[in-house]
Amino acid sequence: MKRKLEGKVAVVSGGSSGIGLAIAKRLKSEGVRIYDISKNVKENDIFERSFECDISDDARVKTVVDEILSKEKNIDLLFCNAGFGIGGLLENASIESIDAIMNVNLLAHMKMTNLFLKNINVGGRIVFTGSLASIIPLPYQACYSASKAGIESFSRAIATEVKSKKIKVITFMPGDINTGFTDARIKQTGDNEKEKHGIVKMEKAERTGKSPDFVAKRVVKVIKKKKPPLRVSIGATSKLIAGLVKIVPVKMLKFLVEKIYI
Repeated sequence: MKRKLEGKVAVVSGGSSGIGLAIAKRLKSEGVRIYDISKNVKENDIFERSFECDISDDARVKTVVDEILSKEKNIDLLFCNAGFGIGGLLENASIESIDAIMNVNLLAHMKMTNLFLKNINVGGRIVFTGSLASIIPLPYQACYSASKAGIESFSRAIATEVKSKKIKVITFMPGDINTGFTDARIKQTGDNEKEKHGIVKMEKAERTGKSPDFVAKRVVKVIKKKKPPLRVSIGATSKLIAGLVKIVPVKMLKFLVEKIYI
């Protein structure tokens, strides 16, 4: 059984580009009113309003949330999508970049969920953009993998808390997607040849990956379900890897990852 989205209100973080923008376009076509919260705002006719906001800025986020709720009172859909990556050996990462990626990719989404939660309508949806890196941690992306693993745990925990309000929590795990995320990745590298090789392979896979709309189409289809799953793998490769995690020993998974990236 599918739910109609027409007339619903959505908030999308990172809706100005990539997967967030693709999701917003799909929602708009379904008759959803959408508010965007992005660091780099690009005004268009998709959104009721776009708020320029670094989601790791607690005071600014609180102001934005209050402004949205003063107009809408309640929302139906919260998409926690904004994020970025760090590429390179952990020893080459700056402490500032480690703080930044955990703040943006994990803590900011926890806080935003906290601020909106009491004003999400019964039967609403909280949606997180996760990653396969949450279940298969990747070398040269250790901090990114950790941030997405945190999202995975957080989403599953709150799913039980919001059950009484019939709110569903869903984490999507796309495979390699061709977006601006690749160019925006902060690369902090040294002279290690394996490190360089791993990053090149990683970025090549992303640039030849599926389109953001491929992900968005699946996302919108799933959120319309009466009983959506907690976690959704998107794409054949993603589904295959998620399946392997369930049956292959951790040591073997680590060996396979090393074969690819080292």
